[in-house]
Amino acid sequence: MDTTQHLADRYGLADRVAIVTGASGNIGSACARDLARCGASVLAHYHSNEAKARALAEEISAEGGKCVPVKMDLSTPDGPDRLVRAALDEFGKVDICVAVAGLRTRKPAMATDPKDVAGLMATNFHSAVSLAKACLRPMMRARYGRIVVFGSTAGANGLSGHSVYAGTKAALHAWASSAAGEVSGRDITINAVAPGAIRADDLDFHSSSEQELVLRFIGAGRFGEPDEVASVVSFLCTPAASYVNGSTVLVHGGARF
Repeated sequence: MDTTQHLADRYGLADRVAIVTGASGNIGSACARDLARCGASVLAHYHSNEAKARALAEEISAEGGKCVPVKMDLSTPDGPDRLVRAALDEFGKVDICVAVAGLRTRKPAMATDPKDVAGLMATNFHSAVSLAKACLRPMMRARYGRIVVFGSTAGANGLSGHSVYAGTKAALHAWASSAAGEVSGRDITINAVAPGAIRADDLDFHSSSEQELVLRFIGAGRFGEPDEVASVVSFLCTPAASYVNGSTVLVHGGARF
């Protein structure tokens, strides 16, 4: 057996096309970078930070990969469809959808108003689901696809002070597990990844004293790194993960909260 070819077939993404939303952020850029290193061509979505998106594309290109940054407001009714069209125009197909883009606010439940709820639902839930739906059309025709939406451990366990955010992520977990069974017969999988406390992401939401408290409840004794989340995402997008479907994969270092 050609072991190298076996590994490439099972874990490589050569000739695959991936859409990654929120690619100008810490976790989104890590996902785009890792997918490109696995062989995928990447359409890197960003909302406003053009400088970071272009720097990411240049970095991936310098490593021999393919990455095209595209600006899009996914909260608009036609934003997801336009982003998929951009991928089809650029690469001719869409094999992978990684919906990282999201919004997090910190506000007690009693202080949350309907505008807060609508805004978070539009960004965290509706845009991800609409993008996945838009990607499913070409995937179903091709009879292949991998969709990964980004939930959170807050969506699995709740998080004081972030009730609406947690609710939107729980909704994504439920959507992924429900929609997965509708398309699995076409070699399409839909999964959610639920990161815990990740460095350069969650640190913005915790004071120094809160960080110390959070670390006490993480089995690994440290915050996670964006690359550690990205490696899980890349695996879920490979042929090797064909029987992982409708799951929410926790990436939290053994957290107990």
